[in-house]
Amino acid sequence: MSTDLDLVVTGGTVVDGTGAPARTADVAIADGRVVEVGQVDTSAARERIEADGLLVTPGFVDIHTHYDAQLHWDPTASPASWHGVTTVMTGNCGFTLAPSKPDDLEWLLLMLSRVEGMSADALRAGVPFHGGTLGEFLAGLDGRLGVNVGTNVGHCAVRRYVMGDEASERAATDDEIAQMCRLVRSALDEGAIGFTSSQLELHVAHDGRGVPSNHARPDELIALAAVLRDVGRGSIEFIPRTFLTGYDEADRELVLAMARVSGRPVHLNTLTLLPHAPDGWSRSLEFARAASDVGLEVHPMFATNRQGAHFSLDSTFLFDEMPSFRDTLTLPEPRRSQRLRDPAVREQMRKEIADPKGRSFVFVWQVVAVETVHRTEHEGFVDRTVWDIAEEQGKDPLDAFLDLSLADDLQMQFVLAAPPNRKRRAVTEALIKSPLVMAGSSDGGAHLLSFCGADFTTRLISEWTPDVLSIEDAIARLTSIPARAYGVADRGTLQVGKAADVLLIDHEHLSAGETPRYVRDFPAGSGRYVVDATGYHSVIVNGRTLLRDGADTGQRPGVVLRSQGK
Repeated sequence: MSTDLDLVVTGGTVVDGTGAPARTADVAIADGRVVEVGQVDTSAARERIEADGLLVTPGFVDIHTHYDAQLHWDPTASPASWHGVTTVMTGNCGFTLAPSKPDDLEWLLLMLSRVEGMSADALRAGVPFHGGTLGEFLAGLDGRLGVNVGTNVGHCAVRRYVMGDEASERAATDDEIAQMCRLVRSALDEGAIGFTSSQLELHVAHDGRGVPSNHARPDELIALAAVLRDVGRGSIEFIPRTFLTGYDEADRELVLAMARVSGRPVHLNTLTLLPHAPDGWSRSLEFARAASDVGLEVHPMFATNRQGAHFSLDSTFLFDEMPSFRDTLTLPEPRRSQRLRDPAVREQMRKEIADPKGRSFVFVWQVVAVETVHRTEHEGFVDRTVWDIAEEQGKDPLDAFLDLSLADDLQMQFVLAAPPNRKRRAVTEALIKSPLVMAGSSDGGAHLLSFCGADFTTRLISEWTPDVLSIEDAIARLTSIPARAYGVADRGTLQVGKAADVLLIDHEHLSAGETPRYVRDFPAGSGRYVVDATGYHSVIVNGRTLLRDGADTGQRPGVVLRSQGK
């Protein structure tokens, strides 16, 4: 071979992402591309990595993230890259910072802070973007990324751009819809990989109103989806209102219409077993199968990360589907605390908790525990359930919960962590086995004080192979399958000509941390939960090593993936 080689990974067990059987082979890289897989002459290589005993795989693709803001101060998109992710898809659920008018950016940042659980101070301090087109937003990331990023264009930003504050109040006119379609087309021409939206009651902005996309009629969503057929590329991510129960007829008709008019894949929400909607996951899966039978691509996600949530009442969104909680927890201090002390407000909260029909969050006091406290005099409550504390104090559990939080200035951190459940594991296994359901669910970059799901990649391999999936199938589910679904043709497999996103994995020692770890490493001193990983020897992006044994090398080889051509 005459090509000068930048790097050769020798002697590893190559699992190339295609589903083909694992084999021992060398992988040669030059100019950021795979140039040979087989037996390679390494004599002229600038660098050689001995991979005997390691798996050599393509880098993982995380299809559902919100790293739009974080990438400005953390080019590695941690902790995703710690878990082998080399490509992130951002701008999901309709939430992006572009396109935006400069006067609207503060509103979009505050909405993102509220809905996606991010520190408003961190966003203000860490995001240098001041409004503009999606192309201008992407230009601000060029040349400074550790991982690759594909960015969607979000419905909320588009709606706000066209309708201003009325985007959070009413349906759009035909002329406004036409303006939105032009904006989406421009964003796709500038490199967006798709269009995203959501219509969850849970998504309430900082001003107490439903986010802009919640006010769109079906005709608006269908018109915006149709833009993707015009440009001949991209995908759609959408979360309908009734996702918990398997979608009602109106939502099913809407999703199918969006798939038909766009001719593109439609990615839906994570499926899981919920106590108040025990057949929701199976109804959703049946819907995806029925869509496939008529030639439409509808892809829900499965979750292999640990289920649970961390929260405190100074920042949480978890109760927003219950009006009494939402109306209270969106108030500024001291009005928020005043309402939480009001017996009439508490009684209404009690009624709404007792009627969980259609709720995405079911409060089970026995598994809600105090995790951390702000004031040291409350340390005796840590690691105890609210139910236990309520019994000790002779209080109703809701009163105990609210009193605990108020005594700690609303900063007491709670954790909701359901114990292992055999039935839930059986549901997850059924979802993993379905070829229509995508690996995902990380929500990376969002809900930083509630949840960290970046470990789904590590757990799929370390906890679900080989019993449920072969290692070859598991790697394909994390690489070529999501890359193909998002139209990223040059990634996802270790084949000649493809981009050299490569992982070296010590399979025997691969694992994710048992519990999330809280760190304060974001702008303005804000914190987040992360999950650690072990077993990743090297994370290579475009032929250059980003992480070695989990440590950042300082290299920034990532690129913006701009959608191009039909």
